[in-house]
Amino acid sequence: MRRVLLHLGLHKTGMAAAQSFLHENRELIWPRYSLVLPYKTRKLGLSEAATRHSIYRLDATLAGFGGQMSEFLDGLDFGARRGLIVSEENFLGLRPSRNKSEGYGAAPELAETLVSVLRRRLLGQEVEFTIYLSLRQQDQWLRSLWAHDLQHSRLVQDLDAYCNALAHLPPLQDTVDRIRDRLPSVTVRTGWMEEVQNHKFGSAAPLAEFLDLPPEKTAQLVGPTRTSPRFSADTLEEMLVLNRSSLDEGAMITQKKALIQTAQNELAR
Repeated sequence: MRRVLLHLGLHKTGMAAAQSFLHENRELIWPRYSLVLPYKTRKLGLSEAATRHSIYRLDATLAGFGGQMSEFLDGLDFGARRGLIVSEENFLGLRPSRNKSEGYGAAPELAETLVSVLRRRLLGQEVEFTIYLSLRQQDQWLRSLWAHDLQHSRLVQDLDAYCNALAHLPPLQDTVDRIRDRLPSVTVRTGWMEEVQNHKFGSAAPLAEFLDLPPEKTAQLVGPTRTSPRFSADTLEEMLVLNRSSLDEGAMITQKKALIQTAQNELAR
């Protein structure tokens, strides 16, 4: 039986660390599973097709995502028995802070399309599908979204205003429930980021478990080398001040990069 794991997010729930784990251990994983990670999905425009649909919610945009995925999967080497692991949070749609009206509204239909395309690609074969979604407490999730947007855009809202603007978004568990309802024949698993953060593999712990490698191979697995930094409140406040400043875009970006580098250096000590 082929095993397929679709690790579809959610955003800001330890995805960077999980994807780093998969990449760092790719040589151990490859004999059993083909890996599809963001460096492929984004280079080929697959994640963009998914996020486009999450904005427009048209039959044509959903078909476009399915068509691009089908073309990609046709060229993927599954070997005689190899399974598949996909890790890409944008396959559930655009990050909710950038798509406030829809949030994860398109997630169930995007997940259903992905599963449908894979079933066609592996038609006639016995396949076990698992969707894994990592979760995070709502207040910490919103703070992480805010910190991300402070860093990567000229966001000028403080945390309270930002959270108020996103207060209408349902809990992340709601997205899980809607995906599960849409795909009753697929196993949908979840794990809380807070519960695995002290594990040797961090947010990748459930993925390491899924691999089900022999003990001697499991012992060779290494932890993620890349994680999203958790900046201090003071650093985030300094970013906010820069975003609100009268500096032109170039000067603001230069100063923010210097601030981030200093903060990262401190975190690495």
